[in-house]
Amino acid sequence: MTHTILSKTRVGGPKGGYYHRIEHSSTSTGTDMIFGLYLPLNSGRDTPTLYWLSGLTCSEANFSTKAGCRAFDAAEREGIAIVLPDTSPRGKDVPNVDSYDLGQGAGFYLNATEEPYKTNYQMYNYVTEELPTFLGTEFNLGSSLKSVCGHSMGGHGALTFALKDPSSWVSVSAFSPICNPTKCPWGDKAFKAYLGSVEAGEAYDATVLIGRRSTPIIE
Repeated sequence: MTHTILSKTRVGGPKGGYYHRIEHSSTSTGTDMIFGLYLPLNSGRDTPTLYWLSGLTCSEANFSTKAGCRAFDAAEREGIAIVLPDTSPRGKDVPNVDSYDLGQGAGFYLNATEEPYKTNYQMYNYVTEELPTFLGTEFNLGSSLKSVCGHSMGGHGALTFALKDPSSWVSVSAFSPICNPTKCPWGDKAFKAYLGSVEAGEAYDATVLIGRRSTPIIE
Protein backbone atom coordinates (compact mmCIF):
# COMPACT_ATOMS: atom_id res chain seq x y z
CA MET A 1 0.00 0.00 0.00
CA THR A 2 1.46 3.33 -1.06
CA HIS A 3 2.28 5.68 1.81
CA THR A 4 4.57 8.57 2.69
CA ILE A 5 5.91 9.48 6.13
CA LEU A 6 5.46 13.24 6.13
CA SER A 7 7.32 13.67 9.41
CA LYS A 8 8.84 11.55 12.17
CA THR A 9 9.56 13.25 15.48
CA ARG A 10 11.00 11.84 18.67
CA VAL A 11 8.80 12.96 21.55
CA GLY A 12 9.05 12.56 25.29
CA GLY A 13 12.82 12.98 25.55
CA PRO A 14 15.80 10.91 24.38
CA LYS A 15 14.19 7.66 25.52
CA GLY A 16 10.79 8.38 23.98
CA GLY A 17 9.22 6.89 20.91
CA TYR A 18 8.32 8.59 17.65
CA TYR A 19 5.30 10.51 16.44
CA HIS A 20 4.64 10.06 12.71
CA ARG A 21 2.41 11.91 10.28
CA ILE A 22 1.58 9.51 7.48
CA GLU A 23 -0.17 10.01 4.16
CA HIS A 24 -1.52 7.03 2.26
CA SER A 25 -3.91 6.16 -0.54
CA SER A 26 -7.18 4.93 0.94
CA THR A 27 -9.33 2.37 -0.84
CA SER A 28 -12.23 3.17 1.51
CA THR A 29 -12.44 6.89 0.81
CA GLY A 30 -10.88 6.94 -2.65
CA THR A 31 -8.60 9.76 -1.49
CA ASP A 32 -5.24 10.31 0.11
CA MET A 33 -5.65 10.30 3.88
CA ILE A 34 -3.33 11.66 6.57
CA PHE A 35 -3.21 10.19 10.07
CA GLY A 36 -0.98 10.49 13.11
CA LEU A 37 0.76 7.54 14.76
CA TYR A 38 2.72 7.38 17.98
CA LEU A 39 4.89 4.27 18.28
CA PRO A 40 6.63 3.45 21.56
CA LEU A 41 10.24 2.39 21.23
CA ASN A 42 9.62 -1.33 21.55
CA SER A 43 6.41 -1.63 19.56
CA GLY A 44 5.41 -4.87 17.88
CA ARG A 45 2.55 -7.25 17.22
CA ASP A 46 1.58 -7.38 20.91
CA THR A 47 1.58 -3.60 21.46
CA PRO A 48 -1.82 -2.32 22.65
CA THR A 49 -3.18 0.33 20.28
CA LEU A 50 -5.43 3.25 21.20
CA TYR A 51 -7.48 4.87 18.43
CA TRP A 52 -8.39 8.49 19.19
CA LEU A 53 -11.30 9.98 17.22
CA SER A 54 -11.49 13.77 17.13
CA GLY A 55 -14.57 15.95 16.89
CA LEU A 56 -16.20 18.35 14.44
CA THR A 57 -13.85 20.63 12.45
CA CYS A 58 -10.75 18.78 13.68
CA SER A 59 -8.03 17.04 11.71
CA GLU A 60 -5.58 14.30 12.66
CA ALA A 61 -3.39 17.03 14.24
CA ASN A 62 -5.95 17.82 16.96
CA PHE A 63 -4.71 15.32 19.55
CA SER A 64 -1.00 15.82 18.98
CA THR A 65 -1.39 19.61 19.19
CA LYS A 66 -3.54 19.72 22.32
CA ALA A 67 -2.31 16.70 24.30
CA GLY A 68 1.23 16.81 22.95
CA CYS A 69 4.22 15.29 24.62
CA ARG A 70 2.44 14.60 27.91
CA ALA A 71 0.16 12.09 26.24
CA PHE A 72 2.97 10.52 24.24
CA ASP A 73 5.16 10.30 27.34
CA ALA A 74 2.37 8.47 29.17
CA ALA A 75 1.90 6.16 26.18
CA GLU A 76 5.62 5.39 26.18
CA ARG A 77 5.57 4.50 29.89
CA GLU A 78 2.62 2.15 29.32
CA GLY A 79 3.89 0.78 26.01
CA ILE A 80 0.84 1.92 24.03
CA ALA A 81 0.65 2.97 20.38
CA ILE A 82 -1.77 5.82 19.52
CA VAL A 83 -3.52 6.11 16.15
CA LEU A 84 -5.00 9.49 15.19
CA PRO A 85 -7.27 9.32 12.12
CA ASP A 86 -8.64 12.36 10.34
CA THR A 87 -12.32 13.17 10.80
CA SER A 88 -13.23 12.92 7.10
CA PRO A 89 -11.79 12.55 3.62
CA ARG A 90 -10.41 15.78 2.19
CA GLY A 91 -9.46 17.28 -1.15
CA LYS A 92 -10.75 19.57 -3.87
CA ASP A 93 -12.81 16.77 -5.43
CA VAL A 94 -14.35 15.62 -2.13
CA PRO A 95 -17.94 16.89 -1.64
CA ASN A 96 -18.15 19.71 0.88
CA VAL A 97 -20.53 22.40 2.09
CA ASP A 98 -19.98 25.76 3.75
CA SER A 99 -20.85 24.44 7.20
CA TYR A 100 -18.77 23.26 10.15
CA ASP A 101 -21.01 20.27 10.88
CA LEU A 102 -21.26 18.61 7.45
CA GLY A 103 -18.75 17.64 4.81
CA GLN A 104 -15.00 17.90 5.23
CA GLY A 105 -14.06 17.82 8.91
CA ALA A 106 -17.42 16.29 9.79
CA GLY A 107 -17.50 12.72 8.53
CA PHE A 108 -19.39 11.35 11.56
CA TYR A 109 -17.48 8.04 11.34
CA LEU A 110 -20.15 6.37 9.22
CA ASN A 111 -20.46 4.87 5.74
CA ALA A 112 -22.48 7.29 3.61
CA THR A 113 -25.06 5.81 1.25
CA GLU A 114 -26.28 8.98 -0.47
CA GLU A 115 -24.96 11.14 -3.29
CA PRO A 116 -22.74 13.07 -3.46
CA TYR A 117 -21.11 11.66 -0.31
CA LYS A 118 -21.18 7.90 -0.70
CA THR A 119 -18.08 7.61 -2.89
CA ASN A 120 -15.72 9.21 -0.36
CA TYR A 121 -17.37 9.34 3.05
CA GLN A 122 -16.73 5.76 4.15
CA MET A 123 -15.13 6.61 7.49
CA TYR A 124 -16.53 3.64 9.41
CA ASN A 125 -14.81 1.19 7.08
CA TYR A 126 -11.70 3.34 6.92
CA VAL A 127 -11.08 3.42 10.67
CA THR A 128 -12.37 -0.01 11.67
CA GLU A 129 -11.05 -2.09 8.77
CA GLU A 130 -8.58 -0.34 6.49
CA LEU A 131 -6.40 1.39 9.09
CA PRO A 132 -5.87 -1.68 11.31
CA THR A 133 -4.92 -3.74 8.25
CA PHE A 134 -2.57 -1.01 7.02
CA LEU A 135 -0.91 -0.69 10.44
CA GLY A 136 -0.41 -4.43 10.67
CA THR A 137 1.18 -4.63 7.25
CA GLU A 138 3.31 -1.49 7.30
CA PHE A 139 4.10 -1.01 11.01
CA ASN A 140 3.74 -4.51 12.47
CA LEU A 141 0.96 -3.52 14.88
CA GLY A 142 -1.40 -6.32 15.83
CA SER A 143 -5.17 -5.90 15.91
CA SER A 144 -6.07 -8.02 18.94
CA LEU A 145 -5.52 -5.28 21.56
CA LYS A 146 -7.34 -2.26 20.12
CA SER A 147 -9.09 0.38 22.21
CA VAL A 148 -11.09 3.34 20.95
CA CYS A 149 -11.95 6.68 22.48
CA GLY A 150 -12.95 10.12 21.29
CA HIS A 151 -14.47 13.53 21.98
CA SER A 152 -17.79 14.96 20.80
CA MET A 153 -18.33 13.62 17.26
CA GLY A 154 -15.34 11.36 17.96
CA GLY A 155 -17.02 10.11 21.13
CA HIS A 156 -20.05 9.27 19.01
CA GLY A 157 -17.76 7.33 16.67
CA ALA A 158 -16.03 5.49 19.49
CA LEU A 159 -19.29 4.38 21.10
CA THR A 160 -20.83 3.23 17.83
CA PHE A 161 -17.69 1.32 16.83
CA ALA A 162 -17.70 -0.58 20.12
CA LEU A 163 -21.45 -1.20 20.20
CA LYS A 164 -21.63 -2.40 16.59
CA ASP A 165 -18.62 -4.72 16.95
CA PRO A 166 -17.69 -5.32 20.61
CA SER A 167 -15.37 -8.23 19.88
CA SER A 168 -12.95 -5.96 17.98
CA TRP A 169 -12.28 -3.57 20.87
CA VAL A 170 -10.95 -4.29 24.36
CA SER A 171 -12.20 -0.97 25.76
CA VAL A 172 -14.14 2.15 24.77
CA SER A 173 -14.15 5.65 26.29
CA ALA A 174 -15.95 8.84 25.27
CA PHE A 175 -15.63 12.46 26.35
CA SER A 176 -18.76 14.62 25.91
CA PRO A 177 -19.99 12.34 23.10
CA ILE A 178 -22.87 12.99 20.76
CA CYS A 179 -24.52 9.92 22.25
CA ASN A 180 -28.07 10.24 20.84
CA PRO A 181 -27.56 11.93 17.46
CA THR A 182 -30.97 10.99 16.02
CA LYS A 183 -32.47 13.31 18.64
CA CYS A 184 -30.28 16.37 18.06
CA PRO A 185 -29.72 18.89 15.22
CA TRP A 186 -26.21 17.60 14.42
CA GLY A 187 -27.46 14.09 13.75
CA ASP A 188 -30.61 15.24 11.99
CA LYS A 189 -28.52 17.21 9.49
CA ALA A 190 -25.76 14.63 9.03
CA PHE A 191 -27.93 11.53 8.79
CA LYS A 192 -30.31 13.07 6.25
CA ALA A 193 -27.37 14.13 4.07
CA TYR A 194 -25.17 11.04 4.42
CA LEU A 195 -27.78 8.30 4.87
CA GLY A 196 -31.00 9.69 3.44
CA SER A 197 -32.99 9.81 6.67
CA VAL A 198 -32.75 10.19 10.41
CA GLU A 199 -34.15 6.67 10.76
CA ALA A 200 -31.21 5.26 8.84
CA GLY A 201 -28.97 7.01 11.36
CA GLU A 202 -30.21 4.73 14.12
CA ALA A 203 -27.50 2.30 12.99
CA TYR A 204 -24.98 4.90 14.16
CA ASP A 205 -26.73 6.10 17.32
CA ALA A 206 -25.15 4.79 20.53
CA THR A 207 -28.33 5.23 22.58
CA VAL A 208 -30.38 3.29 20.05
CA LEU A 209 -27.72 0.59 19.68
CA ILE A 210 -27.37 -0.03 23.39
CA GLY A 211 -31.16 -0.07 23.76
CA ARG A 212 -31.35 -2.88 21.21
CA ARG A 213 -28.80 -5.07 22.95
CA SER A 214 -30.13 -8.03 24.91
CA THR A 215 -26.72 -8.90 26.39
CA PRO A 216 -23.97 -6.87 28.08
CA ILE A 217 -21.40 -5.25 25.81
CA ILE A 218 -18.64 -7.30 27.46
CA GLU A 219 -18.10 -10.35 25.29
